[in-house]
Amino acid sequence: MDVLTIISRDLQKASTLFRVVQYLDYFNSRDIHFRFLQRKSLSRADLTSVRASDLLFNQKCLFNYSLAKRMIHESRRTLFDFDDAIFTRPGKPDSFITRLRERRRLKLWLTQSNVVTTPNQYLADYARKWSKVVEVIPMAIDLEQWRPPGREKTTNAAIVIGWAGAPVNIPLLESLNPILTELVNKNKNLKIAVLSGQRPRLDVAYDYYPFEAGKEAEFVQKLDIGLLPLRKDEFSMGKSPIKAIQYLACGVPVVGNVFGATSEILNERNSIAVNTRDEWIDGLRRLIAQPELIRSMGEAGREHVEAHHSMVQVREKFLKILCAA
Repeated sequence: MDVLTIISRDLQKASTLFRVVQYLDYFNSRDIHFRFLQRKSLSRADLTSVRASDLLFNQKCLFNYSLAKRMIHESRRTLFDFDDAIFTRPGKPDSFITRLRERRRLKLWLTQSNVVTTPNQYLADYARKWSKVVEVIPMAIDLEQWRPPGREKTTNAAIVIGWAGAPVNIPLLESLNPILTELVNKNKNLKIAVLSGQRPRLDVAYDYYPFEAGKEAEFVQKLDIGLLPLRKDEFSMGKSPIKAIQYLACGVPVVGNVFGATSEILNERNSIAVNTRDEWIDGLRRLIAQPELIRSMGEAGREHVEAHHSMVQVREKFLKILCAA
């Protein structure tokens, strides 16, 4: 099978990596071969490739309506995958005209594709307003890479609270600055650790780990508690945070904002849901004071990921959908 895939940027962009690229070796072994087109370079010249392919796979790219309509018409079969609430945007909303244009483009792909895939039920429910064939392919990771460290923590070792994320999300961590400052000032056995491509501005000392591809799991394995601050907006409601899955896979319980699709990953067995400043402080203090609770929540988190977010299991469902699309 020849799959022509439209992507928004390069193969290392997180959504492309976790929705498609990590499965390529497996699909190649099943004689399913992906070729990639970047959204910014699309033109009518690509219609020849569309016609020659067995499947047109669009990974959440919205572009010129007439070209998209022609591609769908010329394709033998079409699959549209979206892992974000692309019917809106984070932060300041687009203009009314821009929103109207983008939702018209999205509706085209939802109504005309043979199958639509999403990573969670929240986005699937949105897709079902227009598509009759919607499948959930959960976000997944390699559980051989993302696993608990396999060592017992010594009794007097510091508790490490950590955050990993892209520079664009650093303001979310910085919003916790007063909370982290209070906790560190009252708990001398507490450390803060951050992995990112940019240093955050925090008023407490912290261990900074510059982003380095392939080192993320090693960082998460150093943590006892993972932070997941999110904006409560329409865009965030549709996110299946890969960081939450990575924390849990490494046996790290999460303290964070839980709403929308995040509630399909985090629950009271593996995390502590918080909203207000007091809830953040109480939730973190609860774990800091109870190492056994950290351990039990971490174990429950690992079990949840093994049951729902294992790359080995999810790729089998993905394979069936590709072949049936």
